Amino acid sequence: MSITNKITVKRAEIAVAVILALCSIALMIKSAENRITWNAEENMGAGFLPFYLSLGMLICTTLTIIKFVLKRSPQSKDDTPFIDAVAFKFIAVTIISLVVLVLAIGYLGIYFSLIFFLAFYLRYFSEKSFAFITIFAITTPILTFLFFEWMLKIPLPQGISEPLFYPVYDFMYGGFSFAVKMIFIILTVVLPTALVFLTTRFIK
Repeated sequence: MSITNKITVKRAEIAVAVILALCSIALMIKSAENRITWNAEENMGAGFLPFYLSLGMLICTTLTIIKFVLKRSPQSKDDTPFIDAVAFKFIAVTIISLVVLVLAIGYLGIYFSLIFFLAFYLRYFSEKSFAFITIFAITTPILTFLFFEWMLKIPLPQGISEPLFYPVYDFMYGGFSFAVKMIFIILTVVLPTALVFLTTRFIK
């Protein structure tokens, strides 16, 4: 019996319900380390929303587990395969590539890791052209950088690639005018697209 036949709808339902219940409990414990109260004097505590959202998820998953034990849901009596072999292959590739992405972020940093992840993922799962994949894989990390590090001032992990961003930080926080910075942003986003277009247009 193949692994796809062993993963039935019944087993998938109870496995997901138990995993989500455990994750909910872990999130509630972690959220409780911060203030989870909300009053007029102190406003909302940092752990308020995560705690009660996790509590809601725990209640839902507990109801699912109870219905499974009592055989009250159609899924609790369904022994048909949950996924077919083709879908299982796609799921396995997705999980493996995401694990590699997470591990690579700690070493290469999120931006370069994201380039390789998007290029691989789009190449494997889509029929998009080489030009589209290249443009998308390069511009997405650029826009992510501009959004988090320039607009929100939230630094993301950069790993060994961090020194490459020092000149960019000097420009971002230097004494340049707003107009010059906007031109830089536009060129940063447009140049990869232009280079890929020229490459595919004139280099066969």
